[in-house]
Amino acid sequence: MIRDYEPGDLEAVKAIYNAQGFDYALPDLSSPLVLVKKVREIDGRVVAAMFLRITAETFLLVQGSPVEKGRAIEELQPEAIGEAWRKGLADTVCVIPPEIAESFAPVLERMGWSHDRDWPMWSRTTDPEDND
Repeated sequence: MIRDYEPGDLEAVKAIYNAQGFDYALPDLSSPLVLVKKVREIDGRVVAAMFLRITAETFLLVQGSPVEKGRAIEELQPEAIGEAWRKGLADTVCVIPPEIAESFAPVLERMGWSHDRDWPMWSRTTDPEDND
Protein backbone atom coordinates (compact mmCIF):
# COMPACT_ATOMS: atom_id res chain seq x y z
CA MET A 1 0.00 0.00 0.00
CA ILE A 2 1.21 3.49 -0.86
CA ARG A 3 0.25 6.25 1.56
CA ASP A 4 1.33 9.68 2.78
CA TYR A 5 4.28 9.82 5.14
CA GLU A 6 3.44 10.42 8.79
CA PRO A 7 5.86 11.70 11.46
CA GLY A 8 5.58 8.31 13.18
CA ASP A 9 7.31 6.77 10.12
CA LEU A 10 10.55 8.68 10.75
CA GLU A 11 12.44 5.91 12.56
CA ALA A 12 11.60 3.37 9.85
CA VAL A 13 12.62 5.85 7.16
CA LYS A 14 15.90 6.59 8.97
CA ALA A 15 16.64 2.86 9.21
CA ILE A 16 16.11 2.42 5.45
CA TYR A 17 18.22 5.51 4.74
CA ASN A 18 21.07 4.31 7.00
CA ALA A 19 21.01 0.81 5.51
CA GLN A 20 21.47 2.22 1.99
CA GLY A 21 24.72 3.90 2.97
CA PHE A 22 24.65 6.41 0.11
CA ASP A 23 26.53 9.71 0.27
CA TYR A 24 23.70 12.23 0.63
CA ALA A 25 21.83 13.74 3.55
CA LEU A 26 18.33 12.65 4.41
CA PRO A 27 16.15 15.71 3.82
CA ASP A 28 14.50 17.45 6.76
CA LEU A 29 11.06 15.88 6.43
CA SER A 30 9.50 18.62 8.56
CA SER A 31 10.59 21.28 6.04
CA PRO A 32 7.85 22.89 3.97
CA LEU A 33 10.21 22.51 1.00
CA VAL A 34 9.61 18.75 1.07
CA LEU A 35 6.32 18.90 -0.80
CA VAL A 36 5.68 15.23 -1.53
CA LYS A 37 6.16 12.52 1.09
CA LYS A 38 5.07 8.96 0.27
CA VAL A 39 5.80 5.59 1.84
CA ARG A 40 5.20 2.02 0.81
CA GLU A 41 3.84 -0.12 3.59
CA ILE A 42 3.52 -3.89 3.71
CA ASP A 43 1.81 -5.58 6.65
CA GLY A 44 1.98 -2.34 8.64
CA ARG A 45 5.73 -1.90 8.07
CA VAL A 46 7.32 0.91 6.03
CA VAL A 47 9.56 -0.73 3.41
CA ALA A 48 10.21 2.22 1.06
CA ALA A 49 9.80 5.97 0.88
CA MET A 50 9.98 8.73 -1.74
CA PHE A 51 10.30 12.44 -0.99
CA LEU A 52 10.32 15.40 -3.38
CA ARG A 53 12.02 18.57 -2.17
CA ILE A 54 11.94 21.88 -4.02
CA THR A 55 15.33 22.64 -5.51
CA ALA A 56 16.04 25.34 -8.05
CA GLU A 57 18.01 24.62 -11.19
CA THR A 58 20.34 27.44 -12.14
CA PHE A 59 20.60 28.65 -15.73
CA LEU A 60 23.37 31.09 -16.63
CA LEU A 61 23.38 33.00 -19.89
CA VAL A 62 26.43 35.20 -20.36
CA GLN A 63 28.48 36.70 -23.18
CA GLY A 64 31.58 38.81 -23.61
CA SER A 65 35.24 38.43 -22.78
CA PRO A 66 36.29 36.12 -19.92
CA VAL A 67 36.66 39.19 -17.67
CA GLU A 68 33.19 40.48 -18.62
CA LYS A 69 31.67 37.05 -18.05
CA GLY A 70 33.34 36.76 -14.66
CA ARG A 71 32.13 40.20 -13.60
CA ALA A 72 28.60 39.41 -14.74
CA ILE A 73 28.55 36.17 -12.73
CA GLU A 74 29.99 37.90 -9.64
CA GLU A 75 27.26 40.55 -9.82
CA LEU A 76 24.35 38.28 -10.71
CA GLN A 77 24.96 35.45 -8.28
CA PRO A 78 24.53 37.27 -4.94
CA GLU A 79 21.30 38.85 -6.15
CA ALA A 80 19.83 35.62 -7.53
CA ILE A 81 20.96 33.40 -4.64
CA GLY A 82 19.82 35.98 -2.09
CA GLU A 83 16.38 36.19 -3.64
CA ALA A 84 16.11 32.39 -3.72
CA TRP A 85 16.92 32.31 0.01
CA ARG A 86 14.35 35.01 0.80
CA LYS A 87 11.74 33.02 -1.14
CA GLY A 88 12.47 29.96 0.99
CA LEU A 89 14.68 27.85 -1.26
CA ALA A 90 17.37 25.94 0.61
CA ASP A 91 19.63 25.11 -2.32
CA THR A 92 20.16 25.28 -6.04
CA VAL A 93 21.88 23.04 -8.57
CA CYS A 94 23.56 23.69 -11.87
CA VAL A 95 24.30 21.22 -14.62
CA ILE A 96 27.39 22.04 -16.63
CA PRO A 97 27.77 20.99 -20.27
CA PRO A 98 30.64 18.49 -20.58
CA GLU A 99 32.52 20.68 -23.06
CA ILE A 100 33.02 23.45 -20.44
CA ALA A 101 32.93 21.43 -17.22
CA GLU A 102 36.69 21.33 -16.70
CA SER A 103 37.32 25.00 -17.46
CA PHE A 104 34.23 26.27 -15.61
CA ALA A 105 34.69 24.20 -12.44
CA PRO A 106 37.27 26.60 -10.93
CA VAL A 107 34.90 29.54 -11.51
CA LEU A 108 32.10 27.71 -9.71
CA GLU A 109 34.40 26.80 -6.82
CA ARG A 110 35.50 30.43 -6.42
CA MET A 111 31.82 31.42 -6.32
CA GLY A 112 31.09 29.01 -3.46
CA TRP A 113 29.66 26.08 -5.41
CA SER A 114 30.69 22.53 -4.60
CA HIS A 115 30.73 19.41 -6.74
CA ASP A 116 28.43 17.21 -4.68
CA ARG A 117 28.84 13.79 -6.22
CA ASP A 118 29.91 12.16 -9.43
CA TRP A 119 26.46 10.68 -9.84
CA PRO A 120 24.77 11.02 -13.22
CA MET A 121 21.90 13.50 -13.12
CA TRP A 122 18.50 12.47 -14.43
CA SER A 123 15.28 14.41 -14.81
CA ARG A 124 11.64 13.59 -15.37
CA THR A 125 8.58 15.60 -16.22
CA THR A 126 5.66 15.51 -13.82
CA ASP A 127 3.15 16.12 -16.64
CA PRO A 128 0.72 13.16 -16.60
CA GLU A 129 0.36 13.43 -20.38
CA ASP A 130 4.05 12.54 -20.75
CA ASN A 131 4.25 9.81 -18.08
CA ASP A 132 2.60 6.77 -19.59
